[in-house]
Amino acid sequence: MRHTGGVTASLLVQLPQLIEQGRADAAAMLAEAREAREARETRATRETSEARETRAASTDRSVEHNLIYRGDNLTALASLVATAEVEPATRAKLVYLDPPYDSGTDYRNRIETSIDGNTVAFTQLAYRDRWLDGTAGYLRMLIPRLVLARELLCDDGALIVHLDWHASHLVRIVLDELFGRENFVNQLVWAYRSGGASRTSSVPRKHDELLLYRRTPNFRIRTLRERQLLDKPFIGSKKDAAGNHYVDTILRDVLEGVINLVEGDRVCPVSVRPVLNVSAERTGYATQKPEGLLELLLRWCTDAGDLVVDAFAGSGTTAAVAARLGRRFVSIDSSPRAEVITRARLDAQGCRYRVWREVQDAPAEIVLQQRDGRLALGDYTPADGLDELLVGQDAGPLTELAALAGWAVTGADGSYVSSWRSSRQAPATTLEAADPMVVEVFDLAGRVTEHRFDASATIENSAEAGSQ
Repeated sequence: MRHTGGVTASLLVQLPQLIEQGRADAAAMLAEAREAREARETRATRETSEARETRAASTDRSVEHNLIYRGDNLTALASLVATAEVEPATRAKLVYLDPPYDSGTDYRNRIETSIDGNTVAFTQLAYRDRWLDGTAGYLRMLIPRLVLARELLCDDGALIVHLDWHASHLVRIVLDELFGRENFVNQLVWAYRSGGASRTSSVPRKHDELLLYRRTPNFRIRTLRERQLLDKPFIGSKKDAAGNHYVDTILRDVLEGVINLVEGDRVCPVSVRPVLNVSAERTGYATQKPEGLLELLLRWCTDAGDLVVDAFAGSGTTAAVAARLGRRFVSIDSSPRAEVITRARLDAQGCRYRVWREVQDAPAEIVLQQRDGRLALGDYTPADGLDELLVGQDAGPLTELAALAGWAVTGADGSYVSSWRSSRQAPATTLEAADPMVVEVFDLAGRVTEHRFDASATIENSAEAGSQ
């Protein structure tokens, strides 16, 4: 509630002004992004033809299809829209937003490492879901991002906003205004049985709401079918090879448990169960969503080759699923730790991508040396402040390889190799070498030290990190 001259204004009264301000904020960001695009175009025209040919020959086009953007998602969305205005092929078929929920809570990542052979767990702040001016402040953050998300969509594209009971009713009003009520498609329900529950103050709140809006009526849902087993024969039912009676029905808008997705002659179980401590998918990143949920959303709304944008990427589930399903992706998050987890997941799949960072991190001290065609990480001391970013057991200062989250080596020929810490093993200390190469070394908080390595020398006390 906002108080003005003794008069209390409800959120419904404030909404028109919040929407107008959100549109203005989005327009201002887009104007800046257009100026930046025009400056890049001017620089490009000054390149010599030889430089352009060299750059084109050395660029792996498959890498350009996918992007990890570490930085503010408002800036990133504006930049993507500015690019899409002159390159229509870069418009998104689906924008998926899983923003904070206006819950009034802080969320923390769980990070594990090994010290003297013992597993040590830390936590790190993932994000704060607390807003100056309460829910009005939350909407003030979200609305310009919704405006830009709509502008990024292709004519037959769609937006999904993943929320819960805290603010979904208000965001739906905003989306009705931005997209038009006639372009509302579904309120999908993701139901689960996890976490605590109130016994008396409310019926247990055990579902999230995913608001699906289309850019225009040209959008089409791709029909999905699920197999339901029956206790006895029913009208139109069939028998499988095991003698079970079943029917194949169109997948509905309530998702829970394991869904037996029908693909031609095959039945593929897709789990939308939440990611718990014992889940194989678990990365330790707060509020991680299950791959099965994103798989269904992408299958409903996109085809192979389409572009999917996730502007609150977190643990990188959308990017990982998009890569597996043959979709292109842009994964955006301001968290350094989000970049580490997303890259580890994508590298495990053999997926190629570009990385862009808005800011430079404080440099670490590293010693790298090339031996017998391999690059060895001899020593690593993280930049100051790591102990302040991680909270956990008093294991003393995190130095040397215990502070290492992972590292990656990129060759000028486009070759790439990496090694990342998991709950089961530490990163490898040697990787295949290329000449010349870029080396990126990440600490547990996700801060990166980047250096261009001269294969004929040893690097000590490397220079500060930079953007790719």
